[in-house]
Amino acid sequence: MEALQQLSMPVNQPPVIPKFFHHLPIDIPHFPPLIKKDITPQSEAGLMVSEKDYWENYYEHPDFRYEWNNGILEVKSVGDFASFVQSEFFYSIIKEHIKTMRTAIIVGLDIGFKLVLPNKTSIRKPDLAVILNSNPVQIEPDDCTYKGCFDMCIEFLSDSDKKGLENDTVIKKNEYSMGGVKEYFILDRNKKETSFYRLNSKGTYQKIKPRNGIIESHVLPGFKFRVKDLYSQPPLEKLIKDAVYQPYVLKSYQEQSQKTEKERLRAEKERLRAEDAEKTIETERQKTEKERLRAEDAEKTIETERQKTEKERQRAKKAEKEAKKLAEKLQTILAEKAA
Repeated sequence: MEALQQLSMPVNQPPVIPKFFHHLPIDIPHFPPLIKKDITPQSEAGLMVSEKDYWENYYEHPDFRYEWNNGILEVKSVGDFASFVQSEFFYSIIKEHIKTMRTAIIVGLDIGFKLVLPNKTSIRKPDLAVILNSNPVQIEPDDCTYKGCFDMCIEFLSDSDKKGLENDTVIKKNEYSMGGVKEYFILDRNKKETSFYRLNSKGTYQKIKPRNGIIESHVLPGFKFRVKDLYSQPPLEKLIKDAVYQPYVLKSYQEQSQKTEKERLRAEKERLRAEDAEKTIETERQKTEKERLRAEDAEKTIETERQKTEKERQRAKKAEKEAKKLAEKLQTILAEKAA
């Protein structure tokens, strides 16, 4: 132990590294930065691309809804929740009309169509579109684009982008009219830009004016709606009581309701008939009961008369016996006197 205590130990002495390791490269590990680089997708709106490039790389872009305006990429505006609610209501009523009348199909899901115009070419993706059964170009189940011209286009506006607002209210309006889209509806949940257009005989859009607050389509005969309902969005079950919507909204439900009502009325009629029959039966029973009681009373009267008659007969018989006895007694007396 004393020998160990006498050993002098170096204090804070660096470790001795053999010379063999002096010239070896030192591999220092690389650590990624703590703050990652921003990888948010950036819009390429305004970029000039060929039509081929657009179809191949931008038409089905995973992050942006691109349209193509004569070589320039344009991004469709992002909608807000109020616009979504309005679009859901409009979609529900136009779908009901198409389901009832079966004169057209409705198209959505960013399915675009190409407009070859005199001064430009564009590819647009309306929020909703209608293809009539009479349209010479129909869409196939596997088609991601429409090769013809839509008969009706509908756009839903939002306040998120002034450029998008101009596109829908000015640029697309001109393109759709020149391309031959028969009707164009612009729905603005803020009521400022809501407009309805129809192609006139000159091939230009003419504003459709509401009549008594009601817009009626010529592309879809019978499709009409109250403008105020675009903002209040009443439930379909309420609309079937409105003469404007009754001809096409929830027709199967209406038919079933009418059938149910007819069945209810028939059952009610049968119930009343059964009640009347029961009343008739009860009246007849009471009448029969009265007749039975009357018959019982008659039987009692007859029995009383019978008993009375029987008593009279017995009395008469007794009187007859008494008279016979008196006669016999009288004869005996007469015989005795004669002897």
